[in-house]
Amino acid sequence: MHRRIFKRNEERIHRSVMGYTVAFQRYEREYNRGIRRYQRRASLTELDLALARAEIAYVGDYHTLAQSQRAFLRLLRRLPPERPVVVGLEFVQGRFQAVLDAYIEGTLSDEEFLKQIEHQKHWVFGGFKNFKEILMLARERHYHVIGIDSLGHGPAGSSLQKRDAYAASRLAHAVTTHPHHLVMVLIGELHIAPMHLPAAVDAALSTAGQHPSQLILYQNCHELYFALAEHGREHQTELVRLEANRYCLMNTPPIVAQQSFLNWVDVESAEPQLEAPEHNFKEAVRLIASFLDLPIGNALDEVEIVTVADLSFLARLKERGDFTRFDLHQVKQQILRSESYYIPRAKTVYLGNLNVNHAAEEATHFIRHVVAGVEEPRLLVDAFYARCLEEALGFLGSKLINHKRKHVTLEALAREKRSRAASRRDRLLATLVLRHVGMEAGKKVRGMGTVYSCDAGMFNAVTHVLGYRLGERLYYSLVDGLITKEEVRKVFLDRFDEEGDALTTYLYLVGRTATVKVPERM
Repeated sequence: MHRRIFKRNEERIHRSVMGYTVAFQRYEREYNRGIRRYQRRASLTELDLALARAEIAYVGDYHTLAQSQRAFLRLLRRLPPERPVVVGLEFVQGRFQAVLDAYIEGTLSDEEFLKQIEHQKHWVFGGFKNFKEILMLARERHYHVIGIDSLGHGPAGSSLQKRDAYAASRLAHAVTTHPHHLVMVLIGELHIAPMHLPAAVDAALSTAGQHPSQLILYQNCHELYFALAEHGREHQTELVRLEANRYCLMNTPPIVAQQSFLNWVDVESAEPQLEAPEHNFKEAVRLIASFLDLPIGNALDEVEIVTVADLSFLARLKERGDFTRFDLHQVKQQILRSESYYIPRAKTVYLGNLNVNHAAEEATHFIRHVVAGVEEPRLLVDAFYARCLEEALGFLGSKLINHKRKHVTLEALAREKRSRAASRRDRLLATLVLRHVGMEAGKKVRGMGTVYSCDAGMFNAVTHVLGYRLGERLYYSLVDGLITKEEVRKVFLDRFDEEGDALTTYLYLVGRTATVKVPERM
């Protein structure tokens, strides 16, 4: 399942990357050729010894994954404090070296530093917090820090090679002007393939007759992870040795790293805190329950939080005996769709995505179940609107935590409905949602029966979109004072036991929020 999720995520990433040219693909293939196999598992003590022997160490960075930068920081902290070090960061362009020096010296504020290095323009991945910790350690230990990135022009592949050449000149200069120092480099993972940046540095130094010992440290290479997983070793392994002076840290499953990039591409997500999904979920529960004055008692003590990083909970569900093969199949399908959900029967929250939106949404579903003990209505129409309301409350809860969260607009659905490029199923989804929205507006709409009687997958998709739309309007109605917290609280507590309750409540809330202005978005 991890492999299937990885492949699908990989396709999404390739579609989202601008400039995925033939030259870029060749550059990527050269990187991939060197990370297909490992010799053996290794200890962190072995890595410490390798760093002790190295004069220049290259560490791969997955820019959107905070764990990548944190791992680099931890490596610096493991070094003897008295060892002289030069830190080379792709985070800063070399042309801003004077600004970087001033910041390390403490004469510039964070805001002024980021402004002068044109951070928002040239480092689009955010994440200054992680780099700041690296810079603060450098200040504390009196490390020299250099920027090694350049603007880079032309097609993606050739641009990468030009940036390698520039970074190599900067690093070679650091090696020659700081003898007896360890040069620690943090740069995008594709750059650290032996034939890329390391080869360029070797070439730049060979003219001066210098041949410093090198160490290459990859992070979370997917083929190595899957090789470990085949033998059940992925959870116990922190480091593998590929060959002499080449290692790979295994601190994050590849699909989690991919998801951090997809989160960034989607723009809607806040920065995930990958080390603490349970903490994030429980904190979201406490915040939302407190805001709406909903009593949850000791329910958090009994809930289990599981993530994409460990799918072993599937075996535990099977062992319980009260999950049928069909139930387990449905769970697996949701995992493959990267969906998060709460499983009341097992008191388990599954986070298919570690961003704050998923954690907050499932926290809301959890609260809803705790305070109302919801059961699915039996009648079709009631089941439809009960599901819409569940989705609305979940989206509202996530907006309380991350007000920047977005959902699909009616304009986008209208375009999807007309698009020849869209799949037949996507066009049908758009058609059914727009048909229902027309009914909400008081229009005479034919074929409403098809909205309720579609197959299970489409039923979930339609209620999801309608629920999110209502949830967003509920949020802005709360902000604008059009609806009170007490009214929302009553919806959380309502079980919708009586026939027609869910339909009545849904239409009432649609009417109550009809005049709210939702901010314009791109």
